[in-house]
Amino acid sequence: MNLPTFNKLLSITLVFFLVSSHFFCSKKENQEDIQKYINNPNISDEEALYGISKVIFKDSLKSFKSEKNSAGKQDITIEYGGNRAYTFYSDGNYSERIQFDTVRYILLLFQSGEKRNLDSLRISLVKPFFVKEPDAKKELTEEFEVFRVSMIYSDVIQVDNWNNSQMINDKKGLNSKVTELFNQVRLRWKIELDELSRIELK
Repeated sequence: MNLPTFNKLLSITLVFFLVSSHFFCSKKENQEDIQKYINNPNISDEEALYGISKVIFKDSLKSFKSEKNSAGKQDITIEYGGNRAYTFYSDGNYSERIQFDTVRYILLLFQSGEKRNLDSLRISLVKPFFVKEPDAKKELTEEFEVFRVSMIYSDVIQVDNWNNSQMINDKKGLNSKVTELFNQVRLRWKIELDELSRIELK
């Protein structure tokens, strides 16, 4: 995907509003769909992981790529973000919110993909943003890759409670135990791209 970079838009103000992510797989039917992909002997690991990703990300899944590595396991790359422009309704810590959302996805994918030989994951947030051009006095919508991380299975399983589905899908919010879990993941992942700090909130 050829995406415009923030370096080309130094004079442009990005205006957007925070939308809370409520598309994590937590409903019983989603878990059942995932189990069907995990347990289906008639499909490959790649097909199973793609199906699992569609259940987890739903309409926000933009692209999926899987490659078999030298150990015979799967390395997958995912772009997510959907087609709606990212809009922030407050000036809260959107960087933390996006990172915590990404942690949830990572844990859900490794939990679900463990039996389907998921070995490594690269995940990118790609979103359309409202771009305001002061000179032209108009707003455009353009897509940007703003955050990308990677993580390997051997690092994930070093995190206490990494496979605790109840904690990951806790609807009561980020309590101290969940926050600690997420922070342990962030200590182990590799950030490959982080343009969140370049975004100016108006």
